[in-house]
This record gives sequence, structure tokens and C-alpha cells, in this order.
Amino acid sequence: MKNIVLLFCVAFTLFACDSALEEHPKSVAAETFYNTVEEASAAVLAPLNKLRGEFNGMSFPTMQEASADYSYGRGSWTEISDYLGLNTSSNITRAGTIWGNLYGAIRDCNIALSRLPEATEMSETEKSAFIGELRFIRGFAYYYLVRLYRGCPLRTENNMTEYNLAKSSVDEIYNFLIDDFVYASNYAPATARVAGTPTKYAASGMLSDVYLQLQKYKEAASEAKKVIDSGKYALIPVSSSRDFDKVFGANVNGTSEEVFYLKNDNATGNEGWPYVMICAHPKAMIDGQHMLGTGIGWYGLYTTGSNKLIQEWDDADLRKKLNLVQLNFGLGDDTYLFCKFYDPGALGKNGAGNDWPVLRYPDVLLNYAEATARQNGAPTAESMEMVNIIRRRAYGYNPTTVSPVDYKLEEYNTLDKFIGLLVKEEGYECMNEAKRWLYLCRLGVAKQTIKEVKEIDVADKHLVWPIPVTEFNYNTAMDEATDQNPGY
Repeated sequence: MKNIVLLFCVAFTLFACDSALEEHPKSVAAETFYNTVEEASAAVLAPLNKLRGEFNGMSFPTMQEASADYSYGRGSWTEISDYLGLNTSSNITRAGTIWGNLYGAIRDCNIALSRLPEATEMSETEKSAFIGELRFIRGFAYYYLVRLYRGCPLRTENNMTEYNLAKSSVDEIYNFLIDDFVYASNYAPATARVAGTPTKYAASGMLSDVYLQLQKYKEAASEAKKVIDSGKYALIPVSSSRDFDKVFGANVNGTSEEVFYLKNDNATGNEGWPYVMICAHPKAMIDGQHMLGTGIGWYGLYTTGSNKLIQEWDDADLRKKLNLVQLNFGLGDDTYLFCKFYDPGALGKNGAGNDWPVLRYPDVLLNYAEATARQNGAPTAESMEMVNIIRRRAYGYNPTTVSPVDYKLEEYNTLDKFIGLLVKEEGYECMNEAKRWLYLCRLGVAKQTIKEVKEIDVADKHLVWPIPVTEFNYNTAMDEATDQNPGY
């Protein structure tokens, strides 16, 4: 099986609560577990499996992609592309389930973190490595919580028996998750211990993103450079659009671009990535094969050739054909589906084997390009080289050799011009990876970009999701009247 993470999850359910929103830890195994390497391994893999719920599964990536400037939601996802906030029960419920998945992962991490320091059958080095992996996962969950919902309860291994916790500030959440990532960058393994487990370089990559979010550009550049200088990562050369299947294919498991992925498996019908079902259509074909299984799909996302970003995309860029397949499913011949991820061998709607590339090497290169340019006040030759590495590969050239398609530094010699270039390249390189909306929000250009591309005004409330009502119902330290996000 491709997804080794799944092998350990059955054992962990003996002491992990079934409810994603339930925060009370189970003590039945806490006193007898977490002593051996095998038990610590299960402890790490359990929260990763929690993230395979609606966070990794369907709701989060679809909601993010429906918000992107280059795409449109269909059916119940249409509301996301209206940019008026979450106003229907479907999407409010989805946002609440994502909250629960993230806190479920945090809870699993906290239980293990409270016990691992006392493990008797592991060395201190082994314990520190496992703790580093767990703190990465916890920091990862908080990083998404703070960007999606802003302030939230800060649940740790030290207060996990206290359900009623007040909302912590955004600054407090960031300080906490940075500490988690820093620890992971020092103590997590240099190479993934099991497919899909985090490494020290994944932590540095995430830190580069966090520091950009906080406008700490020197720190962001430094963390990204650690990943680049490690020598562990490189872009996979391609000569055709379908060569990208070596990067994103359903049966690919581990490449030189993989920094941190959430893993999926198509060996059974219920362990794969349901998001691919959202993208697929029963009649959509890739090289004569159905996008998913024997021909299924909900086609909840689409784009058009008249979309400004799509219209301006060079046809010679191999990423364009990688990402888009034309299909008229009732909206006209100018309609396209997103096909970067497809799996004709999937056994069912939840069976796609494509992994979610949460953090790819190109993400790190883009982070480094931005951080160095901002730190310098203008792009440097090194900043531009990071972008050109990505662009060359996109046109089938050697990523590390000067090519005819290279951007010229003199043409993007101001910070504003260079950031505009990064916005365009990020859209093409990371299309359909559930990154675009949060990227635009981080840059502070989400409203401007949506207005320019779609001619839609983004409501303020659309920039943040509502805290679930269940949190207020069961956490008496939070008051919906004062703690709910504006507009909800």
C-alpha cells in the first residue's frame, strides 16, 4: 500500500476518541502506551490520519480552490465564489468539521506529548525526534486554524484536561506554533521516518511561510535557505505536460519535490483522496482514460477560458495542459475542469491515490524569492533565479540552466513588479493545490485580485471563517456574542 500512515491507525483508535470535536483525552492507554519506538510511531501517525478527514479530504481544498481567482465553485460550492462569507448551512458545517479535524489532530499530539518524555524504552535522541514530529503536526494544525479562524483556544499537553478554555489571541497562537516548528526543525529527522511523516526540513519550510505571514523576512529567507541548501530537494525535469504525472501522479510516492505531503492511497475505495472526485466529471478524459475510476465525478469546480488568469496563460507553458481539460457540461464550450490530480485506477469516489502536496520544493523557492526581495527592498539576481528555476521546468527546459524563457531582472526591478510576477507564477505553479486563497490573503491582495480577475467585491467576512457553534455550546469559557468572528 502506498499510504503507510494508515497501517498504524487502527491500533491508535483504541485510545483516541472518535469524535473530531471531542477534546477530553482518553486515559485508558495513556499510562501503558508511548514507551516503545513502535508505540511512538503509532502516536505520530494517528494525528496525521485525523488530518485526512474533511481538512485533507474534500471540504478544505474545495473551499480554498473555490475562493481562488482562477476558479469557480458549482452547486453548494458556488457560495464560496460569491465572496460574501459562509452563509449556508452546508459551508458553515464544512468549516466546523475542518475545525474539528484540526483540533482532533492537536488532541492526539497533546496526549502523546504528555507521555513521551516519560518513555522508558527509547533513547533521549529517539524521544526528541518523535516529539519533534508531533510538535510539527501540532504547529501545522494551529497554523491553519489561526489563518482560517484567527483567535482560537490554545490547547496544549499542559491544559488538555481543561475543556473550557478562552480564546487566545492571534499573536499567542503564532508564538506557540513557531515554538513547535522551531523544535521540530532542530529535532525531527532529516529524512522522513515513514512515508508522510514530517522532517526538520519540512519544519523549516513551514517556518519560512509563517515568517512571511508575520513579515519577518530575514527569518523567512533563512529558513527557506536551510531547505534549499540541504541538497535533498530538486525539481523533476519534464518534456511534456503529462510528464508532470511523475510529480503529481496517483501512484507516485515520494519525489525530490516532496517536502511535506498528506498521503493518500488508491489500494481500497475509502482510503484515497475524495477531493479528486470534486474535480472530476464522468465524461472527462485524460489520454483516453477517465479522470477518476470508471467514470465518476461531481465537477464542483471549474474555470473558463475568459478568466483573466487563464486567458493570459501561455499555451506553451506545459502546466496549462497539465491543469486544464476542456469539457462542456452545460456551461458552454469555454468551460474547463482542473485535472492536475486524476486517477483512472481509483476504486471509488474516495479512492484517488494522489497525495496532497501541502509543501513542495517550488513553494520553498517562491518563499525564498519573496523573502530575499523584501529583505533587500527590491529583487536580487538570486530572487529572480528562484522564479526562473520554476519557469524553466514549466517550459520543458533544464531547471538549473539559463533558458530562452527566463524572466529578466531588469524588467522586474522594483519590489511591486516582482511581487506581481510572484503572484502570477504562484497561480500557475500551485494551481489546484489549495494554496492560492491563503497566499493572496497573506499578501494583502485578495480583494484587489478578485476584483481585477472576476469583477467581484470581496466582503470582509469572507476573509475569515466562523468559529463553530459547537465550540460555544460546549466550551463555557467562550461567549458567542463576543468571541465569534465579525459578520457571523
